[in-house]
Amino acid sequence: MEIAKGVHLIETYANCALFTDGRLVLVDTSVDDTAKDIFNWLRKNGRAPGDLTSVVVTHTHPDHVLGLKAIKSRAPGAKIAVHRDDADYVARTKVYPGPPGPQRHEAVNVDVRLEDGQKFEGFLVIHTPGHTPGHLALLDTERKILVAGDSLNNEKGLGPMSDKYNIDPAQHRQSIKKLANYEFETILFGHGGPILRGGSQQVKALAGKL
Repeated sequence: MEIAKGVHLIETYANCALFTDGRLVLVDTSVDDTAKDIFNWLRKNGRAPGDLTSVVVTHTHPDHVLGLKAIKSRAPGAKIAVHRDDADYVARTKVYPGPPGPQRHEAVNVDVRLEDGQKFEGFLVIHTPGHTPGHLALLDTERKILVAGDSLNNEKGLGPMSDKYNIDPAQHRQSIKKLANYEFETILFGHGGPILRGGSQQVKALAGKL
């Protein structure tokens, strides 16, 4: 699904995003350890896996990271970027202590350990802990697009993720309140369809109820 010029949503169990405007940045890698939906999109759109410049992982949960090894094997030059508080879990140098349990993905080295407020590949990195310790969202400030990952959920209307998947439910809600301080129109979610207009207003309304 094309969201805007150069911005594409790959709809899988946990959605992935591709930014193709002068760069080729993938956000999240799906629950499929072959990453076939991502590779199919690249092939159909005349791109090769080796064209990827970076892969940003919003957090360490399996439905977002299981395809990472397959991606890295076919895009060895792509930089793998993760918030520093989830990086050891993605690299599997530490065992993840929260739900849904220890990691199941193959270990992949993390090239860039991101920090809150950092700029990376044209995005503002926003640390949104609670779902996992190092969950992050990405804000394209020029186009006002928020890639929320699982800091928000839109499967049955805008809301938090189910607490059975949150390592710290209270912190997860604080992160939603943090996102309410930013301005954006469009929101891309790990779970649920995108919000194309009025995104920040809707997050502010949600935050006011938490």
